[in-house]
Amino acid sequence: MVNDTSHNFWPYSEYSKFLETENFVWHYQLIGKPGKPIILLIHGAGASSHSWANLIPKLQEFQVLAVDLPGHRFSKIKKGIRPEHDTIVRDLIILFESLKIKPNVFVGHSIGAVIVLSLSVIYEGPLSSVVLINGALEKFEGPAGTIFPLMARVFYASPLTKYWIRLFNSAETSLRKFLSISGSNLTFKNIDYYMKLMTDEDHVTGTLAFISNWNLGDIEKKFKKVSVPTLFLAGMRDGIVNYKTSERAHKKVFNAKIKLFKSEGHLIHEVSSTKIAKEINSLLDRSHTKSQ
Repeated sequence: MVNDTSHNFWPYSEYSKFLETENFVWHYQLIGKPGKPIILLIHGAGASSHSWANLIPKLQEFQVLAVDLPGHRFSKIKKGIRPEHDTIVRDLIILFESLKIKPNVFVGHSIGAVIVLSLSVIYEGPLSSVVLINGALEKFEGPAGTIFPLMARVFYASPLTKYWIRLFNSAETSLRKFLSISGSNLTFKNIDYYMKLMTDEDHVTGTLAFISNWNLGDIEKKFKKVSVPTLFLAGMRDGIVNYKTSERAHKKVFNAKIKLFKSEGHLIHEVSSTKIAKEINSLLDRSHTKSQ
């Protein structure tokens, strides 16, 4: 069981477990009855498995595997390890093998969408579909594509980072700015989770390490290699990742569909989890129909 710093239980903490690999210590939650199709949920940069808390109860037909990405919340990066994209993807395969499970559906949000896309290319299990929610499937436009990772490297490498976080970071102000750009109106409870993350030195430092090592790689090649039905979901009010990113990407993937949500933003899976659950559950219904 996992407790946060204020001794309040984190969502689904009763399911929290840890698995150590050569590179990371993974925090994961395996929720639901064995024997059901397994769905993997990967959050975006700066978030954690908490972001699926509203969605999980609506996925009753699945056994859910939710993880914290390395450096985020409770998952740790081992000393001397760089949390590079390919390393994380390969380590997820090791996680599956260690748990003796074979996920059937991959779901990723924002940067998590890139991870599940890459995972789907090398995964040899019984994958039936991939869902990409507001996927960060392109590099940031203009100078931001260089400046953001560079800033992350500078802060991560600096011995003053933890003091900067403690003394100068106004978590509430930063969060308010993020939410205003995201186009999503979170409940106070959901905002509180992010407040806890943004005031957690280990989480912020781990997120900086993650971003500083981020590299999309040859994503165009990955688009062409995806062989299972892929569903792109995007909020048209998203100011973090423009919905047109998903529009462009879905045209490059075989057997892909897209659904746009006019009034939704970046955190659609948290704000309107019922809408996302409906789309995911419909994938399962379609796969059952085809198998009959």
